[in-house]
Amino acid sequence: MTPPPDTVHAEAPARSDRAGRFARDLAALKIPDPATARNTLWLRTGAVLMLAGLCLGALTYPLAHASDNPLAQRDALAIGITGVVCAVVGGALYLRYSLTGFLRFWLARQAYDLSTLGDRLAAAPGPAAPADPSAVLATAEGEPNHGATSPASR
Repeated sequence: MTPPPDTVHAEAPARSDRAGRFARDLAALKIPDPATARNTLWLRTGAVLMLAGLCLGALTYPLAHASDNPLAQRDALAIGITGVVCAVVGGALYLRYSLTGFLRFWLARQAYDLSTLGDRLAAAPGPAAPADPSAVLATAEGEPNHGATSPASR
């Protein structure tokens, strides 16, 4: 079922206004752009290290098994372990810098949503006061009132 045509046009300006306000608030927070050169450099460095480590490990396996010379085997094993270390470090760098942009935006979005919620709650009227203050006193003290309406009747 499609909404009536008058509500579709009424929601579109509200959404664009909200998105514009979010973009202005995000700019006011002065959060650096996640596509900066340094973050991109570290992201690419992590990817290159990860691929280099995988290639080193794949190339040194046959070298270690093709020779009967223990010295050549140890050299190949050392290069293979270096490849594993490169792959782990590259994977950690890649994961860290690929998640940074997402988490930065997520944190800004959470701060904006909490700010909006706080503004709405501050503008909303508070809860109504109870008619009998003694009922609040009895329940606040943690004692059952057993139907009594005031502390004097206990």
